[in-house]
Amino acid sequence: MSPVVAVGNNWFGTSLSSLAMLAQDTTATAGEVQQQPGFLDFLPMFALMGVVVYFLLIRPQRKQAKEHQRLLDGLEKHDHVRTIGGIVGKVAQVDADHDLIVLTIDESKNVRMRVARQSVAAVLSSEDTPPKIKEEDTAR
Repeated sequence: MSPVVAVGNNWFGTSLSSLAMLAQDTTATAGEVQQQPGFLDFLPMFALMGVVVYFLLIRPQRKQAKEHQRLLDGLEKHDHVRTIGGIVGKVAQVDADHDLIVLTIDESKNVRMRVARQSVAAVLSSEDTPPKIKEEDTAR
């Protein structure tokens, strides 16, 4: 079959023969079975996502937990600490058996508080320790 090109049979500048060849190419590819991507094709992407999650989320959280545990293990008497709730006090006693500490909140009135050791957020340095608040005598 030889292609016959007629001037009146042009379709957007394409001859009938080229349309016929295009139709033959599409029928040849339609007969072949196209494979869908399998699980093994996505495995490298999942591995890469796992590595990214580890380095962005898990590793920093573990590092912070180890650092907090070192802080709790190093608690000693007379350390000035701040709890998670914002209470600032001086450690009067560390009870490692029951996982508790006793904080002295106000030394002049001997106000003490027992808190869980895990509730300590930070050990304050001497410049971070708040100054004593002078109480006014409000007796009337």
